[in-house]
Amino acid sequence: MNPPTFVQVSFDVDKTLFREPALTRATRGLGIGKKWDAIDELYEKKRITLRQALLQQFQLLVGMKLEDVLAEVSKVPMMRNIREAVDKLLGLGLSVILCTDNPDFLCQYLVEQFGFRGFVSSKVAVKNGVIIDDIEPLPDKRLGIRKYCAWMSIPLSKTLHVGDGLNDVPVFRVVGYSIALNTNLEKVRRAASHQMETDDLLDVYKHIQSEMSNTKSVN
Repeated sequence: MNPPTFVQVSFDVDKTLFREPALTRATRGLGIGKKWDAIDELYEKKRITLRQALLQQFQLLVGMKLEDVLAEVSKVPMMRNIREAVDKLLGLGLSVILCTDNPDFLCQYLVEQFGFRGFVSSKVAVKNGVIIDDIEPLPDKRLGIRKYCAWMSIPLSKTLHVGDGLNDVPVFRVVGYSIALNTNLEKVRRAASHQMETDDLLDVYKHIQSEMSNTKSVN
């Protein structure tokens, strides 16, 4: 029997699982929305690097209770059927992980909610339930997924990535297959193996299942 084409699926978080950037939306309820947006604006105007932007934004969270941040995150709209899609992808024998520049505490929240098996992310430490100033941003998701795959002995060629943003494009270029999900950015669409619009993650599962079946048939 031929091995499956993919052994791992990685998902972006903002505007892929969450319908909006999760922490950006959460900062509105935390009282730091304007400061957060000002940092985004500096980055968009190329006044600071992505690494600097992430570091400055995560520093705004320092001193806050993790439960307060996650309470606001829980209000952000999400794709439908995330848990069901993750379970079905796991059922295909795939490792299902997150690949994001968001903090690890947000990924851990998603792991607990939906059953993801791991994550590639920025690191923002939490001590005694409070976010502390021990921060290591991940501005380059491609570098992150490369390290993760090397650590797990998973070939990049057998990894599939699902994302929507410009920072997903470098990941698309190194993995075996990619899906641009709900993006209006032409550069992202062009870089992906496949593009789709849906509010239901089960549609992504069905496409992956179909791709795996087609490849087995060809083999």
